[in-house]
Order: sequence, then C-alpha cells, then structure tokens
Amino acid sequence: MNEWESLAHRLRWAGHEARDVENLVRLAGAQKAGARVIERIEQKLAEHNIGHLPTKLPTDSTRRVLLYSKDHNGVGYLLSLVHELALQDPADERNTTVHNLDHVLKEATSLKLNADRRAGGEGRPWKL
Repeated sequence: MNEWESLAHRLRWAGHEARDVENLVRLAGAQKAGARVIERIEQKLAEHNIGHLPTKLPTDSTRRVLLYSKDHNGVGYLLSLVHELALQDPADERNTTVHNLDHVLKEATSLKLNADRRAGGEGRPWKL
C-alpha cells in the first residue's frame, strides 16, 4: 500500500482529517507548493476518492486543509455534499444536493437531541 492509498484508507475509516499543505506536498514528493504541484496533489486526491476543503488547495504550504473520504458514510458523505453544493452553479435547477444535505443534517440533529435526552439533558443544542 503506497502513502496515497494509506491516506485514503485512514480517511475511509475516520471520515476526515485536517492536514498542512506542506504535508501533502511532501507526500507528492515535492519540496514546494507551486501551481503544478498543487494540481498533481488534487489529481492524486481525486484518484483516491478524497475530497478537500477549500475546494482549491492553496499554494501556501503553512495553510491547513480539510481532507475527507467520499466513501465514508458519515462525515465524509456530509462534507462531499457541502463541497458539491458550494461548487454548484446558482442557475442549476436541480435541488437534489440541497435535499440530501437537509435530510442528513436533520437526521444528525435528531440523533444528537435523542442522545442528549437519554443522557438527562434538555435535548436542546443551545442554551437560552
């Protein structure tokens, strides 16, 4: 298993992780985060079904980025929907991504509220 496959495997299990761009540059076998290196990194991430936020990786190697597995059923899936929605053309008349994201967020909120109630909390995500 190479380092890119290892990263993809870890993300499929965890869902997401934050990394410095510098770490990705080293993973790509480069010394500096130039435009071509960033393009190569984005291609490698796509090949391994890894998404990233921001949607365009910065060339500043000190910046942190959020990586996520598009194969993860939980957080990775949620982040992939957010990413897709962020890139969607406002004129696009399809509402599928919005509906899917709304459904996932409602389920997550419901699970959190139910867990809070079972733990003796008030079942509210905020205090008034």
